Parts: sequence; structure tokens; C-alpha cells
Amino acid sequence: MQEISPHKDRFFFYYALGLLAVVLVGFAPSFFARLVFQQQSVPAYLHLHGALLTAWFVLLVTQAWLVRSSNVALHRQLGRFIAAYAVLVVIGSLMATLNFVPRELAAGATFDTDMRDVNSQQAVGISFLTFATGLVCLNIASVIGFALLLALAVVFRGSADMHKRFVLFASVSIIAPPVARISRMLADTEQGPIIPLGLLLFVLAIVIYDYSRLKKLHRATLISLGLLLAINAVAGLIALSPLGRAFVMSLA
Repeated sequence: MQEISPHKDRFFFYYALGLLAVVLVGFAPSFFARLVFQQQSVPAYLHLHGALLTAWFVLLVTQAWLVRSSNVALHRQLGRFIAAYAVLVVIGSLMATLNFVPRELAAGATFDTDMRDVNSQQAVGISFLTFATGLVCLNIASVIGFALLLALAVVFRGSADMHKRFVLFASVSIIAPPVARISRMLADTEQGPIIPLGLLLFVLAIVIYDYSRLKKLHRATLISLGLLLAINAVAGLIALSPLGRAFVMSLA
């Protein structure tokens, strides 16, 4: 069964809007409305990271809207810029991740400090080293997943069905930070089911869409899921290993 025309299909446009909404809500207290929430000041590079990430999801919505509006020519022209812009997203994400450890250590934490005394909204009952190792490894994995899936989107840009799925899964791979902020709002912690459930909902939305249109998973969906699962599994194993802890300690 063939999918309906992409120009008449609303799913990918509203999916992109949903991702942008999560970013706007999740980053509202610490970025968009920080004066209202009276948040402490943060380094300039985190502001840059927030701006780069937000702009990515704005561009995602713009591209989906252009396709829905049948303005494919402009969509393709803008796509060349977005492919280059993705490099800035990767750099900004790595910059924020690799500076997390030295920033917290400079604020007075040690690797043995319980996270309760570092930021109880992130975790409690584990050491800063354990938390930081998991965070750094999984964040790097998300950036790798983003880059690889975007590369596949470029390679398969001639196939609309492949291209749009790779782009969406690439975007889902970097949506965890704002989902984590929403978890803080709802449960006052990043521990618990909200983050994995939030990510699972985005994945299930594409899976359900595929089955409703094709009666099976699209090849791009299978590739994306396999790639992300493999990357995150490796990252999880590294985070539990002496190698992962040694890498994080080297960031001090």
C-alpha cells in the first residue's frame, strides 16, 4: 500500500510541531522565560546551545510546512542550509555536554558527591561521577545518532518517505534534554519513567503511523530504530565501564 501524497499528509507537520512544543515548554524556565522563573545565570555557551537547538526545531517545522504547502523547491533550497546548520547543532550539543563536568566541579561538587547535593532535580542516591558518566555517554550517543541519521537523510533525499523519517528520528535523538526539563516540572526529578516514556511516545507515533498507512514498518523506520538502539546500547555499556568513568574524569 502506498502512502498518501506528502503534500496532503499532515502527520509529519504536526509531529514536527509536537517536537517544537516540547522544546519550548521544556526550556521555558531555564531559557525562554528565565527572568520570570528567576533562574540563576548560566554560561554563555549554554545560551548558545539552547538557541541552536531551538532553531533546529523551528527549521524542522518550517521544512514540514513547506512540503505541506507544496513549496518543494524552497524546501530543497533551504535543505542545503539546514544540512550545514546541523554541524552547528552537533558542535553546540557536544560543547554543552563536555563542559557539564568541569562546570559542576567548579561549583563545588566532587566526583564522590551525592547528586542530592549537586542538583536534586537531576538525581539522588548516586554519586556525581555515576550520574555524569551516564549523562555524558548518552548525550554523546544522541549526537552521534543525530549526525548519522541526518547523513542518511541527505543520502536518501531523493526518496521523500525515507528522507522525512530519517530527519524526524534524527530530531527525536536530541529531544531528551527538554523532555528531562519537563520531567523536573512534573515530578521534580529526572529520575523515573517520564523521560523514557516521553521518548517512547515519539517513537510509537511513527510506528503507529507506518502501520496505519503501510501495514508494516517502513524501511527507514527500521533502520533508524536499529541504529539508535545500537548506539545507545553501546553508550550504556561504556557508561557502566571503567573506560566511561575514566573518560568523564578526564574532563575535569
